[in-house]
Amino acid sequence: NMNKKLIGWLKIDDTIIDYPVMQTLDNEYYLEHNINQEKDRNGALFLDKDCDVLKPSTNLIIYGHHMKSGRMFGNLDDYASENYYKKHSIIQFDTIYEKGTYEIMYVFRSKVYSEAEVVFKYYQFIECYSEQEFDSYMKEMAAMSLYDTGVTAKYGDRLLTLSTCDSSEENGRFVVVAKRVEE
Repeated sequence: NMNKKLIGWLKIDDTIIDYPVMQTLDNEYYLEHNINQEKDRNGALFLDKDCDVLKPSTNLIIYGHHMKSGRMFGNLDDYASENYYKKHSIIQFDTIYEKGTYEIMYVFRSKVYSEAEVVFKYYQFIECYSEQEFDSYMKEMAAMSLYDTGVTAKYGDRLLTLSTCDSSEENGRFVVVAKRVEE
């Protein structure tokens, strides 16, 4: 009731990630505002404006700041370690409509590319309209992944992507992609 922009809750057991997820008509507002709509440099976790939780998109993308304090997605890059992944392989993302459990498939570094660059842009992968398109996306992410989790997805599966800034390169991003599993 405090904020009608709340779309769900994201939690990864035994980590600091246990936050509400917001969604608005742009991908800017929650970069600098908290869930109480107050100015806050931590921002809030937010779902990409083009994602739909009611008629679920193929891939739900959640963004959050990489805070030095560890808040928000400040520790997401701990997934660069395969041992860390093995201890934290499940993500819980419950929307206001349904509960969701996800198993991590891919962990990779990427960046925000210019419009003209013809490369795989994970942040544009929200909806998928064919098996061939889906398989192509999976191959791209598998090739970029820092290690092989052994988890794969097929056309029709629903995905969850967590994205934060990565200082290893200009406009860098650290990305964790997971597949929805039946409970």
